This record gives sequence, C-alpha cells and structure tokens, in this order.
Amino acid sequence: MNDNDMADVMAALARLQSGDVEARLELMDLWTSAPQASATRRCTLAHFLADTETNPAAELRWDRIALEAATGDASGDADAVTQPLAAFLPSLHLNVGDALRRVGDPELARFHAQAGLGRARNLPADGYGEAVRAALERLLARVS
Repeated sequence: MNDNDMADVMAALARLQSGDVEARLELMDLWTSAPQASATRRCTLAHFLADTETNPAAELRWDRIALEAATGDASGDADAVTQPLAAFLPSLHLNVGDALRRVGDPELARFHAQAGLGRARNLPADGYGEAVRAALERLLARVS
C-alpha cells in the first residue's frame, strides 16, 4: 500500500460520516495494517477514530495518539511539525483539551487550549479557522 495515498482513509471516513457504522471497523483495520505509516496517515486515522468513541477516556486516548503522530511528542509540544499537519495542530489541541476537560483534568485541558491558541497562526483565514479559534477560546474560558 502506498502510504502517501489517503484515498482509502478518506473513503472509509466518507462512509462513516454518511452513517455507515461498519466503516469504523475499516478505519481500525487501516490503523492496524500500517504501523509504520506516515505521520499524516497515523494522525488522520487516530483523529477520526477518536470521533467514533462514546467514552471520553477512549476518545482522549485516540486524540493523544493523533497529536503525538503530528508532533512526535506525547504532549504535543514539539516545534518541528511539517505542513499539512501544522495547520491541523490547533484542532488536535482542541480535541485533546476538550476530552481532558470531560475526564476531569482542567489543568491539562488549559495547557492544550493555550497551546492550540498559540498555534492558531497556522489556521487558514476562513470559516474553519475562525471556528477552531473560537472553540479554543471557549475551552480556555471553561477551564480557567
């Protein structure tokens, strides 16, 4: 499998988002079949697997895996991150921070809200970028 080809991941994601719950199993298969995949592939898979979880602790586990895949660091505090993952970091910090808030760790949630806001310069100047910035600010207000 060509690791740079994300078509299989995107196809499974599209099915998942259209309500096909079996697509989660396909995402899990893609995760386990490529342990040496690129950071982008690992990050994307973990990010969307987090979204399939109903338990905040399980969601947090996947969110942390996604952030570590993007940064190479479990805290997500690494500086050497390449595009396209640099633009994804604020959202990853938001997800980790919100999951931490829901499992009862406001101090670490605050760290991730601040880290995400610190990386917000990497967000596009569009609706998505503004939505992520606003969500990070709301998270920071909730845990401060």
